[in-house]
Amino acid sequence: MEMVSSLLIVCLSTSAALQQSVDTNRCDQIPVATYQQALDIFQQGDYAGAEVLLRPALRACPYDSRALGLLGVVLDAQRKFDQAEIVYGQARLLTPHSATLLNNIGNHYLALGDLARAREAYLSVVALEPGNPNADLQLAEMSVRAKEGNAALRYLGHLPEDAQRQPSAQLLRAQALHLTGQQPAAEALLEQTESQAGNDPRTAFSVGMVFVKWERYEAAERAFSSALQFDPTSFEILYNLGLAALHAHHFERAVEVFEIALKQKPDDVDTLYDLARTYAGKGSEDHAIILLVQAQGLAPARADILLFLAQTASSLGYSADAAGTLDRYLKLRPDDDVARRERGFALAHTARLNDALEDLRWYVRKHPKNARGLYELGVTETVRERDKALAHLTEAVALDPDLTAARYARAILNSQEGRTNESIADLKIVIQRDPKDYRALDALGKDYLALDKTPEAVAALDQATTLAPNDPKILLHYSQALTRAGRREEAGAVVERFRDLGPQSQRARPYGGLLDFLSLSPQEQSERYVANVRRRVAMNPNDVKLQVRLGEALLGIDKIAEAREAFRRVLALDPDTQTLLECGRVLLYNEQYDLARECLDRAVSVGATDVNTRLDLAISLFHTVDPSAALAELDKIAIAQRNGDYYLLRAEILDARGAIAEAEDDLNRGLRAAPTRPDLYFQSALFLIKHGQYQKTLDLLTKALQVVPESPELLVIEAITYELLEQRGRSEEVLMRVESQWPEWSLPYLLRGIISETHFKWTEGKSQILSALALGPQDAAAYYWLALADTSVEPADIPGATKAIAKSLELDGNNPYSQSLAGKIALGEKRYPAALDYLTAAVRLDPDLSEAHESMSAAYRAIGEKEKAIAELKEVLRIKQKYGGTIQGSPAPAAITNLLFRVRPPAQEEPNGSP
Repeated sequence: MEMVSSLLIVCLSTSAALQQSVDTNRCDQIPVATYQQALDIFQQGDYAGAEVLLRPALRACPYDSRALGLLGVVLDAQRKFDQAEIVYGQARLLTPHSATLLNNIGNHYLALGDLARAREAYLSVVALEPGNPNADLQLAEMSVRAKEGNAALRYLGHLPEDAQRQPSAQLLRAQALHLTGQQPAAEALLEQTESQAGNDPRTAFSVGMVFVKWERYEAAERAFSSALQFDPTSFEILYNLGLAALHAHHFERAVEVFEIALKQKPDDVDTLYDLARTYAGKGSEDHAIILLVQAQGLAPARADILLFLAQTASSLGYSADAAGTLDRYLKLRPDDDVARRERGFALAHTARLNDALEDLRWYVRKHPKNARGLYELGVTETVRERDKALAHLTEAVALDPDLTAARYARAILNSQEGRTNESIADLKIVIQRDPKDYRALDALGKDYLALDKTPEAVAALDQATTLAPNDPKILLHYSQALTRAGRREEAGAVVERFRDLGPQSQRARPYGGLLDFLSLSPQEQSERYVANVRRRVAMNPNDVKLQVRLGEALLGIDKIAEAREAFRRVLALDPDTQTLLECGRVLLYNEQYDLARECLDRAVSVGATDVNTRLDLAISLFHTVDPSAALAELDKIAIAQRNGDYYLLRAEILDARGAIAEAEDDLNRGLRAAPTRPDLYFQSALFLIKHGQYQKTLDLLTKALQVVPESPELLVIEAITYELLEQRGRSEEVLMRVESQWPEWSLPYLLRGIISETHFKWTEGKSQILSALALGPQDAAAYYWLALADTSVEPADIPGATKAIAKSLELDGNNPYSQSLAGKIALGEKRYPAALDYLTAAVRLDPDLSEAHESMSAAYRAIGEKEKAIAELKEVLRIKQKYGGTIQGSPAPAAITNLLFRVRPPAQEEPNGSP
């Protein structure tokens, strides 16, 4: 509350004293008429005119202390404080004990902000006149400001009764009562003052300001609203009403009021800033950041705006913008250690990882016991140094056990490193602190699934789904848990909810930090990683290692053409032998055999002739030239160096040449020599399955998994082999193990879905296929199986089937089975021309596809072309005779054995968001 001004009252009180007689022997007083005229002009607001009258009169009568006092008041009103100081000094020499003069001097010092001298003057006044209204009121307010409640009550008690009933005195008494611990009485008096304010917006506004001081924001909002009713255009009332509503978390009201205020003052920086705070409070950071940019443009040196702008940008995922804004903020506030720490954490979300670590390590060295700093450093270190990351996260938790963010980050890290029980322990504490943390519940459910604790997983994921019903990842994990629990119908319903959310690409969210990064799927992590490597390569195009990393990363997300360009740039930069070998292995693994051969040829030409290099070169020749060229290269390996891997590869090559018996001999020799390369074990398993030797395949895999126990591709082959041996339980067991260890790999879900559908378990199969599509790249075969399930479940989902088969054909229009199923669906909907188009395409691609001929016969019958219908039935009979009565079409487009040739291990998780 502002100081109470009584200049006018004091001036009026002096006029009566002028009626005293004038000493004719000495000019101690100016003429009464002159004085009164000056006073009248002053009261009318003409301060300069009053000064013009008083100056010559005082030159004639320089000893008139009352006139000098009035001139002091006139000069104060014009803010001529230095001149007023001189005039008051002259007057005080003449009448040192004048209460009126001392009161005006107190007001003078109050206007100057010199509270100590003002208080001294007012104390002199009350010593002379204990009930002086202005002096007691000012002393009471000073006491309230100094939090001396009893002193304030004492001064207020000196006031006359009518003065004590004035709003200004009641407001001070309420604050004094509050300071002395009499809160109920204080609030009652304040509410009484508000109710008695009538149509006076000033009193209601002052009441609101007192409530603000007490942090009673709802009451303040009510008082300001009352003031606004009587002065609806007051910017000051609007602004303070908006602030009160903001602090009361009445965000909609605050937005409404601040926007009205902005119409009056569109460029008011404080209003823009506080409206941005309001939007941020209601979760609309995208609106807030627009206002903050506008405010920052108007006030570029406002540190608070820069800081809030950086925080909002970070919240929206604009990490580079956040870091840049914090750079500008730190130029204004270089000693803000927390801001430097947050700049480091923002940089960690960009490609500037070294700069991020520099800031964060600097902060932790300076503040070694700050849990937040250790947490942010730990999360950032997960990019490159996971052991250090775990140590720092553990230290953060030890310093602040309630820092759930650190516990959650540690849980995610432990889970990814296979320490599932440790992860669960942290997640339980996180959920205990915040039962609504759906991310932690989701992670807990995944951990329980990894431990095969299905009931616990279902319970956790059920809670997570309730809290976040539209989170696609949680729905996916919940459907998996329900399926594993045998609750097929519920799982199907959850999958439908997942499906209704639309394509995964449409659910992308801005990158919010490394903590979120740790929770992303490997494919999403790879996409983040690629974006960062691209930026680094753009800055350092001649860095060979960066180009290799870019090429490998692009292959990981199936951007083959771009990846090949990156590797060609590597070859153009004349890489060393080790780089050539690394490129060769990466390209070979990703089936880019021609480029792999080029890299390996160059490596061999400069002396790289070890066994593995020769094996890799032989594989590339096998795929780019012919088996004979591959065999010739392979046989360049010295006899003493021919190990198990050599014989396994030779068996594969001989099999391709048709030398079956010789291939089997080499395969047996290779197995006795204990090969070490999982890729060659893989090819050997394919060789055995191709020749129907399923039991021998299992024997091979038993040995292989002892050598490379964590090989996901070998485990998938094992599951397929069990299925071919009609041991579905064992197959299911192995696939569940794979899903637990590599929960974001799509192939096991696709395989389980296909197996389920081949056993007519359509709902279960559909759930698994949807999971595969959610996790993996777009796959024509997966959409085929999804469409097949949609046509087979009860009730059939024909619209869903139509969409799925259309997507399958979009991805692979040369698949006769997809064309046939599309025709069958169109036939069921009586779209005969479309059906015939699809079916004609199917038989053109595979003339012996009997199911397509049968559907064409039905379509022709439906449109009345009987001869064509009969002709198609004759084709069906021809196919039966050709295949000995077996109807072609039962092996589906992605039959179980065909999947063997599409097995690729899961994308390796890049632990880093930055290169």
